[in-house]
Amino acid sequence: MYKRTLVCTAVLSGLSRFTHLSVIAVVIAVSALSIAEGAEWRLDPVLRVAADFDDNPFLSIRTDADENASGYIVEGAAKVTYSADRTNFTITPRLRSRQYDENLDLDSDDQFLTMNFATQTLATDFRMRGNYSRESTRTAERADTNFDIEDPEEIPEDDSGRVGIRDRRERLVLSPSVLYRLSNVSAISARIDYQNVDYDEAFVGILTDYVDTRLNLTYSRAFSSRNTGIVGATYRTYDTDDNVSSVDGVGFNIGFDRRISQTTRLRARAGLEDTEFVNADNELAWIADISLSRQLETINLLAQYRRSVSASGSGQLGARDSINLNFTRDLNDRFSAGLGARIYSTSAVNRTVFEFDDRDYVQLRSQFVWRVTEVFSIEANYRYTVLDRQSLGESSNSNEVTIWFTYQPRPVIRSR
Repeated sequence: MYKRTLVCTAVLSGLSRFTHLSVIAVVIAVSALSIAEGAEWRLDPVLRVAADFDDNPFLSIRTDADENASGYIVEGAAKVTYSADRTNFTITPRLRSRQYDENLDLDSDDQFLTMNFATQTLATDFRMRGNYSRESTRTAERADTNFDIEDPEEIPEDDSGRVGIRDRRERLVLSPSVLYRLSNVSAISARIDYQNVDYDEAFVGILTDYVDTRLNLTYSRAFSSRNTGIVGATYRTYDTDDNVSSVDGVGFNIGFDRRISQTTRLRARAGLEDTEFVNADNELAWIADISLSRQLETINLLAQYRRSVSASGSGQLGARDSINLNFTRDLNDRFSAGLGARIYSTSAVNRTVFEFDDRDYVQLRSQFVWRVTEVFSIEANYRYTVLDRQSLGESSNSNEVTIWFTYQPRPVIRSR
């Protein structure tokens, strides 16, 4: 009876967060409808089924136990898009179920919801991003290469690397932003990045709930049609559920944005972030973000180096150096291929009562897609992952192969 009560409480909590983001999405959609005279609705449903094999799904350092896992994944999503002259809105609910033959600890029913709203006037741009996820910590706490990401700022860095825990993580991310054009060449902007992460109670002492909120203020000035200078300031708070680790931080950065061509963009920022800890000395860390993106008719390239002070469920902030690489190419009308890498090294900014898990992480991914027809495709993925945890004194690795069968019917489009 007690276990059933805990399960019900967890489900209700997840539904509450899901409902909060859904209400925000509905309010934004109604607002978009009220301000647009002509618009278009588009529905893009997709159904995917996969066979999945992983020779070390929990990235265990043990070699005396057979941890091979094989099973299947079923995933369904429906992307709804609303487009008008000055307003765009998308919302995508997604459900995923993982079922494995012999290891029930790997079975997981996961829920996701993403939302993006953007509108503009002659002088102002407003945008709201939202992301809700409830999934197994085995996948949530592992950094994963994602070929669908085009904006380097959307690459997450909140994983703790503690993927051997058999339970769930729930995360809500909200990011409203506003930009005001002071003139034809200059603008100021403000963005709030809010992240609320909850773990099951079984993680006490291993993973901890936290809220991380960051305010970003930016002034930009265009020196030419291709070059823009950027000056920014940040303020952040990081609080754990038990209030053992409470951190405030301020930062400053400068950089530039260069449009090398219509298809190629280079962005670079560097600065400092000072973090203030409870009952501990302040720590000053340098930060940087350098990215190069190139989008051609048949080629997409994204390369990024980032040094940041990142939040995670480890109980405190971590200094992270990361390299992210994505490369995809259409070989012809039916076949495409991709190569990707996620590499990072992380350590504690300030070691408090929590024992931070210093680690080095490498994931290499290859992908091959065959578009059999206009609505059906087959996708083969291979991931090789290495995790070196200093606390264990050893490294682990895994090989994962996933074969996806995707049915994506033609979109349904309606115009007002």
